[in-house]
Amino acid sequence: MKMISPDPHHVYSLQVVVEMTGSSPRKIWFYCRQGVVSPVSEEDDEWVFDEESVTRLRHIEILRQRHRMNWAAIRTIIGLLDEVETLRTELRWRR
Repeated sequence: MKMISPDPHHVYSLQVVVEMTGSSPRKIWFYCRQGVVSPVSEEDDEWVFDEESVTRLRHIEILRQRHRMNWAAIRTIIGLLDEVETLRTELRWRR
């Protein structure tokens, strides 16, 4: 998989995200339907994604390909990562 670093100030078309993550358009569509990734908008009837989405898709593909995890395990891990981030944000506000 060719690693292209996402730029936090840009959005990326579906085709560029496919190249950046090694995922397929069909898998990305599935992940969006499952609610673990969301396009930031639609431009000219095409989904566009931000840096956060690209990073999340990379994590999903690493879990799927390298660690051979099934969808249930991936969804659980992504949910736990979201929960950890929420708790970190809450702790920052309390300090």
